[in-house]
This record gives sequence, C-alpha cells and structure tokens, in this order.
Amino acid sequence: MLTLPSLPSFREQDRHRRALFVTYGASHIAKIAPVIRAMERQGIECLVIALTIGHRKAIQLGLKPLGYRDFLALWGDRSEKVLALGRSLSAGNTHPDVDEHETACYLGTNFQEWLDELGEVQARERYAKQGRHAFLPIRFMGKILDTLKPGVVVATSTPRSEEACIRAAVERSIPTLTMVDLFAPPSDPFLRRPVQADCITVISQEVKTQFVASGIPSDKVVVTGSPDFDELFEQEAVEAGVQFRQKHGWSNQRVVLWAGILEPEDASLPGAMLGIDVEKRLRSWVRSRADVSLAVRYHPGQYHQFPVQQPERNVHVSDAGSEPIAALLNACDVVIHQVSTVGLQAALLGKRVLHLEFSRWVQNVDFDLSSFGVSEGIPALDDLVPTLDSPMPTSAGKKMSVPAGPSAGRVAAQVAALLKDKRTPR
Repeated sequence: MLTLPSLPSFREQDRHRRALFVTYGASHIAKIAPVIRAMERQGIECLVIALTIGHRKAIQLGLKPLGYRDFLALWGDRSEKVLALGRSLSAGNTHPDVDEHETACYLGTNFQEWLDELGEVQARERYAKQGRHAFLPIRFMGKILDTLKPGVVVATSTPRSEEACIRAAVERSIPTLTMVDLFAPPSDPFLRRPVQADCITVISQEVKTQFVASGIPSDKVVVTGSPDFDELFEQEAVEAGVQFRQKHGWSNQRVVLWAGILEPEDASLPGAMLGIDVEKRLRSWVRSRADVSLAVRYHPGQYHQFPVQQPERNVHVSDAGSEPIAALLNACDVVIHQVSTVGLQAALLGKRVLHLEFSRWVQNVDFDLSSFGVSEGIPALDDLVPTLDSPMPTSAGKKMSVPAGPSAGRVAAQVAALLKDKRTPR
C-alpha cells in the first residue's frame, strides 16, 4: 500500500472506529462539522476531505481537512504530469477562496481519469461540452478509500466527488450515509442516481415522502433535520444578530436580506443579471426610505462573479466567505431568495420569506417553498418593492415538518449505527 507523507497517521487501527466525511462548499461544511464533533465525543476518529471553498471554511471551524493535493501521490510516477494537466485547465476554473495548487490537483486528477477511461479525443470532447461539471472520479475515490480504510463514508448530496466517493464505497461494501438538505422535487437528479447510500438523512417528512415515491426504500431514508440549522437557534447566533444591527445602526430598522445565486446560463441573459437587477431595485428602495436597510449576500461559491457596487448608506455587502449566515439571518426581518435552503432557514426563524417566481431557477424546477406555506412568491421584478411595502399575509398553508431540537446528534446516531456494521469491505 502506498504511503502518503502528507496524511496523518491513524489514531484508530480499528476501521470501525474511523469515519470519512467528504464534502465541498462553506454551507456543506457547516452541515457536517457538528456531526463530526458529536462523533469525536464518542471517541470516533473523523477524517475530512473538504473540497474547493469548503477547505477554507473547514479550517475556520477548527477541522483539519484534506484535499486533492494530499492524494496527488496516488498517481505515482504520473503525479507531475497530472499536476501540469490540471494547471493547463485552470483558466476560468479558479476561485479567490481556493488555493491554486488544490485547483490544479482537482482538475488534473479528474481529467486524467477521463483520459484513462476514454482516451484523449473523447476526454477532450466531453470537457469541451460539459466541463468540470461532468467529473465523477469513482476510480480515484476508490484509491483514497483503499488508503484511508474508513469504517463508514459520509457525504453531502452534491454530485461529482461526493457522489463518486459514495459509489466507490458501495463497490467496496463500506457502509455509507448521504446527508441531504434539499427538498427532492421529482425533477431532482439526486433521485435518479444509479447508486444510493445505505442511509439517507433528510430535513423533513415531506422530503422523505418524495424519496419513497421516487422508488427509494423507506427504511433507507431517516428524517433528522439538517445540522446546519442547529446553529441558527444558538444563543451565540442570536446575540451576533443583535450585534450586527447595533454595529450598523440598524436597531430600529427593518432589515432585508437579498440572498442571491447565479441563474442558469442563457445565451441572451448572463447568470448574474437577475441578481444585479434585484440588487439595484433594492438599493433604490432603500435610498427612498429612512426606515429600511439592506444586506446583500451572494452564494459563497459565486460572490466573485457579481460586480461590486458603490458603498452607500444602509447597505451592507456580506463577505460570504467569512461572515456567518446564522448571524445575518437572526439580524434580518425579511429574506429574498430564488431557490435555496437559506429561505427555509429564515422561515424556521420566523422571518418573512420571499422567493422570485421570475427566476429561471424557480421556473425550471417543480418546487418552491410556497407549497409548504413558508414563502411568498414574487411574480415579477416590478412586484418586489410593492410586496415589501405591503403587510406580511397570514399564511393558511401547511408547514414543513422539520424535527424539533438539534439535528447533529440524530445524524451522528445513524453514522454510529453504520460503524457497527461488520460486513467485510472488499
């Protein structure tokens, strides 16, 4: 077995005392971090592969994450070739919060797997058509599992590396768990994955119902809530929200949070255009009023693709890479979004939630939070300000049945149960 000098030596020699977590993204790391802490309190060794922007967030949360760079040596004498390949693909694939060496290792590893499977011509054709969004490095993730030898693999529901690790683990009979924080409409490609984990944790009974209706066995799906909701109700987050308002002089203001994401690309309309238009409309509204203020926060993986506007009174642009979302959600009174868990988080805190029905995201999926009575739809951009100026309607709809209390312990219990599975990994 190849020894990787960048990896820590295992504290636990018994693989049934070792869990591997794989995820990317700041919000996804926030989801698994409390589960890791709960597992470590039980004496379980937890290894974390935190990808792209998730690596920086993992360090901020006190974790010791691994990345693709730590496994480059698995390519043996091809390591330098893979690294050079990744550097050649880096143009247009960088992010200010991701180390360039990590980016090159990620791109080179995934593309080299295509070269090995498809050959030069087909690999280049696939990359030209689909780019990195089609990566699914099952074989390389298998090499990582053969090196780390975990007793269980836990991943978030994101495709690419996370899905590949689950599939590689299933191939090796290693118990698996996927944490899902989405809403599982019939259009969700997650429901059609050819390989699913042994256990899937979901945020609510409604989501489980959708999973079962799609053909996933009921006993695989466990309603736990999502651990990244737990911090919303902690006293620290509540106090941080109060401090945020005081710092900006907004204690007596009505605070609106615009939590935007890039739209699906369209030849006639750039992905950032809706966000720009909404932000401009909201800034104009704030200028006209003395009693309202605006916080702008774009997705942590996308904020650098939105132009920075000039500073102005009663407008705060959030640094999504470092400013906790829990503090902002506690500070605000109204949240505007397209399709995201931020809307659900705000609703759980009792905030007014508006979603943009004119968003291509909303129009292209068969789901929105209004079906659970927790969000109001805005039909067009011109309806945004009138809705903000109108009273919040009394919702007569049903509520999403999210379990009460902290979720991390419920997810950790499922991971612990899988660690007791004594099947022999292949």
